[in-house]
Amino acid sequence: MNDDLLWKYGGLALLTLQQACMPLLVKYTRNREENELFIPTVNVFFMEVIKIVVCSAILVHNARSVKKFAVQIYEAMTDWVETGKVCLPALIYTLQNNLYYIALSNLEPTTFCAFYQLKILTTALMFRFVMNRALSPTQWMALVLLVVGVTDVQMQYQPPPTGRVVENSTIGFICVIAMCLTSAFAGVYLEKVLKGSETNVFVQNVRIASVGLLVSGVSMLYQDSDTIREDGIFRGFDTAVWIMTTLNSVGGLLIAVVMRYADNILKIYAQSAAIIGAAIGSWILFDFVPNLLWSAGVLIVIISMYLYSKYPYRRPVEKTPILEGGKGFRPV
Repeated sequence: MNDDLLWKYGGLALLTLQQACMPLLVKYTRNREENELFIPTVNVFFMEVIKIVVCSAILVHNARSVKKFAVQIYEAMTDWVETGKVCLPALIYTLQNNLYYIALSNLEPTTFCAFYQLKILTTALMFRFVMNRALSPTQWMALVLLVVGVTDVQMQYQPPPTGRVVENSTIGFICVIAMCLTSAFAGVYLEKVLKGSETNVFVQNVRIASVGLLVSGVSMLYQDSDTIREDGIFRGFDTAVWIMTTLNSVGGLLIAVVMRYADNILKIYAQSAAIIGAAIGSWILFDFVPNLLWSAGVLIVIISMYLYSKYPYRRPVEKTPILEGGKGFRPV
């Protein structure tokens, strides 16, 4: 197996595992007594720390010199124009990570995974009306199916009968909708402002994570300084929490690898497998038993994801007359 295939299928396998396990781990680590819960703002802060460490290790390995790595990062961070551009997405990602924990504290993992696919709709509409990117008729149909499936999942949802934390599904769904909207905006922003950058993807991640570290640090001290002072910064941090934090940190890097080496269809298969994996895990760990209509809603969401990626818009082939003795038209 060559390196490209290894990155392609290895990245897909790891992304599927990450996306299936993350909601389950968050739900598991949030289903505790109040004095045993980790502090979300602290967790988001250490996510940025881990992301910087991982990306830095990769850059040092690629440069084969700590000095070259240091010069590379210094030049990137002191490019104030480019660094300024990432401040907004860094702020958005920090907000999304905090909303992620609130949403999964109030929703069952599979319901969260299915409902969060609404970001396909918000992102598509944002690209259509802001970037004027056309959609195929099949993609429009897929978006309608997505709304139908997500609505069915939301209407049929009933919290699991057990659990130490009292769920408020309304708060959970509001958080997911906010995540979908901010994800759509970040997608358009990165496409329009940052995609043309020639900066190495890992350097760009260090830059974004560094800004995110500052934002999350201020948020942590502003919101939870009293709690940290009383209970300590690592309240509730056990092995499961550290695994969850690390998985969440490297998730963005896995997505970058998959987008680089795999096509959209394979990515959809990975996301679909992750939803099914999360459903099985939720059934085993949290006694969640889906009803028939809820399952149908999840199936519709998966079908819509497949159709949206399988049948993108293709510009019609223009034809031009054959002028020299020929008849008919020929494609341009």
